[in-house]
Amino acid sequence: MESGPELLHPWQGEPIDYRCVALRFSREPGSPGLGIALPDRIARAAPRRRAEWLAGRRCASEALRLLTGQGACPGMAPDRSPLWPDGTLGSISHSGDMAVAIAARAGTCLAMGIDIERVMSGQAASEIASEALTPWERHRFEGDAFSVTLAFSAKESLFKALYPLLRRPMSFQLSELIARDDQGTARLRLVEELSPEFPAGREVEARFARLGDLLLTRVLVLA
Repeated sequence: MESGPELLHPWQGEPIDYRCVALRFSREPGSPGLGIALPDRIARAAPRRRAEWLAGRRCASEALRLLTGQGACPGMAPDRSPLWPDGTLGSISHSGDMAVAIAARAGTCLAMGIDIERVMSGQAASEIASEALTPWERHRFEGDAFSVTLAFSAKESLFKALYPLLRRPMSFQLSELIARDDQGTARLRLVEELSPEFPAGREVEARFARLGDLLLTRVLVLA
């Protein structure tokens, strides 16, 4: 039987108060939605997509419940991004049979993004490098599948954090992973200007943690 969402504490000494929740879920038809209403476009989607969406919303609802005492389910905007309840913000991701969500109170930070990815094999990292990495990163991380996975996931977290602020598409070539340490901290640098507040050269901190064969990353954009 599928268990419920579980609270995660992947990092210590975080700069703001938030809740991070993960759920192992089934992609089989009939997976429980626990009363979560499906938007029309999700209701018409393939069973796999419905299961992913429901698992992510279940995580988000539990993160909000733990944070505020009310487990509201984020809606979905026309561009398919989550619509968080007033006074909150957050992010959702999924990979394989794992979904994650993070939620915080509005005002504690400008934006946040979370991503979870399966740690790539050497072949997968090589195949994705030309799309996901800048030329500088490709030279630096050649043959290092974990660093390629980290760069890919941290950029996804950065994009999810910045999209609600900028409302513009962002390619993987707009940022690069410039540093990481053994305590789960990494740094991304913007390669091009995204806005006056996010000029080329601005650095953004990311955190990362291994969850078995999965890699979790999060980005906070502080005020």
